Amino acid sequence: MVELLLFAWNHSTQSVPKLSLQQIAELPKRYDVVTAQRGGWRWGSEELKNPWLRILVCPWATVADVEPMLSPLLPQLDINESPTTYWQYRGFYPYMEHRFVPADLQDWFRDDTRAAPRYVLTTPGMLNIAAIKTARPPIAIPPVDEI
Repeated sequence: MVELLLFAWNHSTQSVPKLSLQQIAELPKRYDVVTAQRGGWRWGSEELKNPWLRILVCPWATVADVEPMLSPLLPQLDINESPTTYWQYRGFYPYMEHRFVPADLQDWFRDDTRAAPRYVLTTPGMLNIAAIKTARPPIAIPPVDEI
């Protein structure tokens, strides 16, 4: 069993003041897996009550199943080894609006009241983590005018 701490906040549309492109790239994005813990993890009140976070319990999954979603997206480099894209917090994320994600799970994820701080997937096979794993697109570094 694995419990996922998911990020629900969207910095690009919800943060004030507006963040720079580099800041947005480096911060967690909506749906990012912040951490994956074995079942029974004792979450703190910060994780259980913060409207920016969600805890999804997957009884039949393992930490190894979600490990690809815990790695950053490294920058792409040009021929001179200079980055052309920004480093990002995660390279993959579970897309919670995927057609395989049940409607009640999508509704729970969108609920900022945190009335139910954890969502437990009860039916094996209801949600296959690999099926909803989505690659985060790179964010290009804007060109700098040469002097």
